[in-house]
Amino acid sequence: MLAAVGGTALAAGTVVAVLLAPNAGSPDDGDRAAASSTTARTASTPSTSSVSSPPSGTATAGDAPPTVGGTSRPATLPPGSRREAGGFAWAPSEGWRRDVQTGAEVHYTSPDGGQELDAKSSLARGDLLETWQTSERNAHRGRDYRKIRLEETTFRDHPAVVWEYTFTLKGVAWHARLLGFNVDGKPYQINTWYQPHTGTTALGTYEKVKESFTVF
Repeated sequence: MLAAVGGTALAAGTVVAVLLAPNAGSPDDGDRAAASSTTARTASTPSTSSVSSPPSGTATAGDAPPTVGGTSRPATLPPGSRREAGGFAWAPSEGWRRDVQTGAEVHYTSPDGGQELDAKSSLARGDLLETWQTSERNAHRGRDYRKIRLEETTFRDHPAVVWEYTFTLKGVAWHARLLGFNVDGKPYQINTWYQPHTGTTALGTYEKVKESFTVF
């Protein structure tokens, strides 16, 4: 796959291991599809930021609820959330295989291998869109790579880039959605790779994970 920018995951055949670009990762170990991991990684290199405890406190009448610095997310984490060394927390699905790629990147694979999730932070700086565009140009895209979109967007009012594409790995079709965004100048990514037959369920899982993502 075009693996997630910045990380190489080993799941469903290692979709995230194939490099689309400098840091992409994809399902197959060499022929993966293409550029997801690599590109995504490149867009945001693993960060060494440490996790800080979320602010505590209960909002009183008339007061705004406490928030995590640099975000509009409440300090109280959603049920099932896990704090990661990359300075963020999220709530991945239960029963999925967990692989810690680096201190700042964590990867999950569904029990049936039909979907992979990846989240990470980075110390990289610079324009996200330009970085990912460069990654796509330089990456090994693998078989049947087709870009659906690679464009700027926003995520909770933060500048962001979305990269969506499809590819084939060892005869299996994959769909990738990578989201990179900056919070106070620091890059984060929330990515997924899934097989078409998991479509609606996979996207629902991805949306829940994005909703739970909290920066400390």
